[in-house]
Amino acid sequence: MPRVKKSLVCPLVGAGVGGKWMFWSMYHLLDGPKRFSELRRLLPQATRQTLVSQLRELERTGAVRRNVSGHVPPKVEYSLTQLGSECEPILRQLHDWGEWYSEQIGRDVDWLVSLGGRWKVWVIHCLFGGARRFSDLREILAPISGQVLTRELRELNELDLVCRLPATPAAPRGAYALTHTGRSSEPMFRQLYAWGKWTSRQMGVAFDWPVDARPAWE
Repeated sequence: MPRVKKSLVCPLVGAGVGGKWMFWSMYHLLDGPKRFSELRRLLPQATRQTLVSQLRELERTGAVRRNVSGHVPPKVEYSLTQLGSECEPILRQLHDWGEWYSEQIGRDVDWLVSLGGRWKVWVIHCLFGGARRFSDLREILAPISGQVLTRELRELNELDLVCRLPATPAAPRGAYALTHTGRSSEPMFRQLYAWGKWTSRQMGVAFDWPVDARPAWE
C-alpha cells in the first residue's frame, strides 16, 4: 500500500487528501473504470489541470489505479483499487446526505467546499454532547485562534448546522449548539469520523483529530 507524507486525514475528501474533485472522481468510479475524457464530461466544472492533479494524488494514496493498455494509441483508464472500493458505503452516504441537506435548507450548496477544511467538521463533533461555550470550543480545538473559530461558527450558522443560544448565568455570552439539521446529520458525521480513522490505518498515516467522537460500536 503506498504511503503518503501527509499526517492529516481530512474527513471530507475521499482518501485522506484534499480536493472536492477527488470525492467526485471516486464516486463516479464506483460504476466502473472511466477514461479521463469520460471523467471530464462527468465533471465539467473541473479544469483539466486540476482533475489530472487530483487523480494523481488519489493514485499516490492507493485509492485509484491508472491503467494503460498496450494499444496504439495507448488507452488510459482509471479505476478504484481495493481501498477505493471499500470506501463505497461512505461515498454513497455522503452523496445522499448532500442531496438531503440541500433539500433541508431549500437551496443547492456545494457542501464539500462549505464544510471543507479542518475546523468546521471538528466544531460539529464538539457539539455532539450538547451546547458549549466559545471558550470551551477554543480549549478543545487548540491551537485554533479566536478569529478563526468566530468565522467558522458564523459560517456554520449560515449553513443552518450550528446556532448560538441565548445568554444564561452560566454562559453570559451565550453558547453554541447543533440545530435540528445539525443533530439530524450526526450519524453521517460520526460515520465520517470512523471512515477517516479507518483510512488512516490503511494508508499508514496518523489520525490527527483533536476530538474523540468514536461511535459506541467502534
